[in-house]
Amino acid sequence: MIENIAVIGAGRIGNAFARIFKKKGYTVELWDKEEGRVRGQKSLFEVVSSADVIFLCVPSWALREVCGLIKSAVRSGVYVISTAKGIERETLKTPDETIDEFFLKKEFGMLGGPMLAEEIDLDHVGIGVIGSAGEDVYKTVHGIFHGTPVHMLYSKDVHGVALGGILKNVYALAFGIADGLKWSGNAKGWFLVKSMNEIARLARILGGRKKTILDVAGLGDLATCGFSEYSRNRRAGQDVLEDGKFDIKSEGVVSAPSLFILAGRRVKKFEILFALKEIIDEKKDPRMVFQNLLEKV
Repeated sequence: MIENIAVIGAGRIGNAFARIFKKKGYTVELWDKEEGRVRGQKSLFEVVSSADVIFLCVPSWALREVCGLIKSAVRSGVYVISTAKGIERETLKTPDETIDEFFLKKEFGMLGGPMLAEEIDLDHVGIGVIGSAGEDVYKTVHGIFHGTPVHMLYSKDVHGVALGGILKNVYALAFGIADGLKWSGNAKGWFLVKSMNEIARLARILGGRKKTILDVAGLGDLATCGFSEYSRNRRAGQDVLEDGKFDIKSEGVVSAPSLFILAGRRVKKFEILFALKEIIDEKKDPRMVFQNLLEKV
């Protein structure tokens, strides 16, 4: 029986989940690396060692460190669920590949899908996808969220769920640029289809299943983050029009250069991704780059 839940990372999604879990009657311990962020915070060992389920609500760049810190304290049979949606820059590994170094495949799950923290805080519907090697992880997480506005779906394609989150974050940067340029709804409709075609091809190259990417964990998440005012990655794309820099440290901003590397010479075959590369790596004017995209239609 699940009674105690640990939420590691007191950011937007971590706090949103903690509130939902407490409302359902679970004992919830929130922990964050930043001192003073969580009032009355216990030690990480105490938080983790007493948990029946652990949610890692930390960004990809902090995931390896956190996994290393908690590994010895996690009790046998306890599931570890990660919401990270980025690529580790040093190793070019996706979150599932990083977690796989610390925990057995049957012990962890990737949580993807459209779940904007701001909407969850307003008790609006969220749709999550649990990517796990076995259904036991999914059933546990589904049970925790049951009766809340957050609904859970299941996928065996763990890597595909991870890739869906990563790719939508990078492409959400492009949607932010399009918004900043005041593109019409017609243009953005075309842009959504073009983005998903590229994302599906990229995912296949990187080891994900096309079906996963064209479902909630990919297309659903991109549609949400590409158009929502709450999306941090979309806002980062808008910012680049102001001073030529991505001022927000988001998963998309951090992951984009790694994705360029993973795509290699093939990056030119992905017009939107290559447009982002021209802006980020070559410092080209995003107005000119995106105008060129439209002229190719």
